[in-house]
Amino acid sequence: MFAAEVAQGNLKRSSLNDFLEISREASSQLVANLNRAAELIQSFKQVATDRSYSNRRIFDLGDLTKQVAVSLRPGLGEKNLTLNVESQPNLTMNSYPGPYGQVLTNLFLNSVAHAFPDGNGGSVEIKVSASGNDDVEILFTDDGCGMSLGVRRKAFDPFFTTRRDQGAGLGLHVVYSIVSSCLGGRLNLDSEPGKGTKVQLTLPRVAPAALAAQ
Repeated sequence: MFAAEVAQGNLKRSSLNDFLEISREASSQLVANLNRAAELIQSFKQVATDRSYSNRRIFDLGDLTKQVAVSLRPGLGEKNLTLNVESQPNLTMNSYPGPYGQVLTNLFLNSVAHAFPDGNGGSVEIKVSASGNDDVEILFTDDGCGMSLGVRRKAFDPFFTTRRDQGAGLGLHVVYSIVSSCLGGRLNLDSEPGKGTKVQLTLPRVAPAALAAQ
């Protein structure tokens, strides 16, 4: 319409102002979407690099947790799920960011697959904080359907799953193995039917020396 008015030589000031305003809004939306895309790509690259090499390095736990969360959020809107992260600042770690990211990813995928059946919506939260001077605590919680006592007792067994049609259940077994053997931490699972699930991870800020030498 703007081009037609220009071509016809009867462009009005109001049409010009409307065109400028629309162009300004469109440009702002474009820049915002490009920035979001850039953040996603950067997060994917960092997480992919860490997971490929499982390299030990010094990193900020809150920043890394948020990077992993960014890579997990796409598509949550379609499932009516939200993922929220709260982190205490300046939690420096000397550990393995790749395996840590894998732990969060497996916990998240387990919640999405099992905690919200029949398309039920809900939320997943990750809270990161210091635990004394030498450790950190990561609380991973969802407000989904929860687990029975029988399921909870077997949750970390290899190949155990309540959804056999979706494949073998290695997700939580891998989580337990990484936390205990690679990251040098410990894990606690708390869940009841209808009351959601909470996984508490306690990790040393400095990975065990024996692992550093490997």
